[in-house]
Amino acid sequence: MSVDIDNKLSQWNLDYTQGKLSLTELLSRLPQHQQRFFMFGIPTYNNLGDQMIGFARKLFFRRNFPQLLYIEITEPQTDQAIAELQKQLRPSDMIGFIGGGNVGSYYLNHERARRKVFSTFIDNLTVSFPQSVNFNENSRQGQRELGLSQEAYGKNPNLTLCARETQTFRRFQRYFDNNVLFTGDMVLSLDPLPGRGKRDGVLMIMRHDDEKVTGDDPLDKITTVLEESDRSVYQTDTVVPFKVEDGQEDDPSRSTLKLNERWQLFTNKLDEIRAAKVVVTDRLHGMIFSVITQTPVLVFDNSYGKASTSYHNWFADLNYVRQTNDTSPENVLKNIEELENIKRVDPLEFDHSYDALLNLINSHLVEEA
Repeated sequence: MSVDIDNKLSQWNLDYTQGKLSLTELLSRLPQHQQRFFMFGIPTYNNLGDQMIGFARKLFFRRNFPQLLYIEITEPQTDQAIAELQKQLRPSDMIGFIGGGNVGSYYLNHERARRKVFSTFIDNLTVSFPQSVNFNENSRQGQRELGLSQEAYGKNPNLTLCARETQTFRRFQRYFDNNVLFTGDMVLSLDPLPGRGKRDGVLMIMRHDDEKVTGDDPLDKITTVLEESDRSVYQTDTVVPFKVEDGQEDDPSRSTLKLNERWQLFTNKLDEIRAAKVVVTDRLHGMIFSVITQTPVLVFDNSYGKASTSYHNWFADLNYVRQTNDTSPENVLKNIEELENIKRVDPLEFDHSYDALLNLINSHLVEEA
């Protein structure tokens, strides 16, 4: 794809996601001979982990598949986009749905949109990008939602599910009859972005949602112990407080997060992380952002194990990443002291974690659509 077309597509895609163009109008402006990839589920809410999954995937396609017209469709646009695209779909078109940690019965706004996409475009390659899954099988609702997803996913013989950790890989294989791949979270496809300035203090990146398992009392005690040891302690999160929250996209008091705002907000967050000597987090992307900035990090788990499983799958060999289930202040302080004393961090080597995904998409490329 030429630089000129790429720039125009980025602007037209932004206009489309802001309601200035319809999908039909966007497609009419694009070269008609080029193959197209439609990425559904792009978030408009304030979780920077999910936002950077979307941005990293765009760069992933630009780097590996420059011949494809890569078109982003936000999740609130799902129904209208399906209606428009059904009339214009080509056999060579490919369909994707964003990765993250929202397959299951806990984030039904995302799962319902995903079911619609998977059960509609059944004749085209359809890829669910690297995900973590969590159906509550111990509840009637969880079992019911799993059944609905099994029905929807089962309609699509061309659907491939990508798992970003082995816990999800095994569950995908148990739950669904679709093709399943094991591959890294898409944010890990970004080049390392280490800091070069002086680092100081301990940065806490802790959850405040239903996935939180570390209570306020242990965190308060940890903070007190760290401050008593003459360390500066800072608090942050991987959500943007002034943007709309997940599931609250109709809230008129906050604006949605636009495609052209992702990178700046992300780099602002990375600047916070790069400034810290050590990060303490129970967020998967708190760990991943620390990894790509090569910031020593101590990781607690989330409610269903995606943080600890991801650690053991991808990061256990890195000398500057540690995972613990012991939240006692004494254990935390000991780990932080050891992380502070690391002189040289291990290099990142995630390139081959996407080989299966690359092969899948490569096998569906055509010279002309």
